[in-house]
Amino acid sequence: MSTGAASVLAWTGAATTMVAGLSLLGTGLIAQSRAATAADLASLAAADAVAVAHPHPCDRAAEVATRNGARLLLCEQRGWDVLVTVEVDASPLPAASARSRAGPGPAELP
Repeated sequence: MSTGAASVLAWTGAATTMVAGLSLLGTGLIAQSRAATAADLASLAAADAVAVAHPHPCDRAAEVATRNGARLLLCEQRGWDVLVTVEVDASPLPAASARSRAGPGPAELP
């Protein structure tokens, strides 16, 4: 094999490795963004359910998380606030998770 062909082969391998690495990084970033969005929407839905005296606000959070491609890991009501943690599959990487809290602002409390 000539030196030129070996150089081309080496550069092709390096470029392929870099593209694969960037692809994995992108997958992780997208999964983390999806998890954050799902957590925000789930906590807002649950806080809205608390505001209208829905008996099971965490059921609403789970439904919204599922509709956004996430799985609800934790839902906790603390007074008028709701805290949630969700997880999104990021195959082949580990799952991405995010937390969110929602509730009325201090001036809006009854």
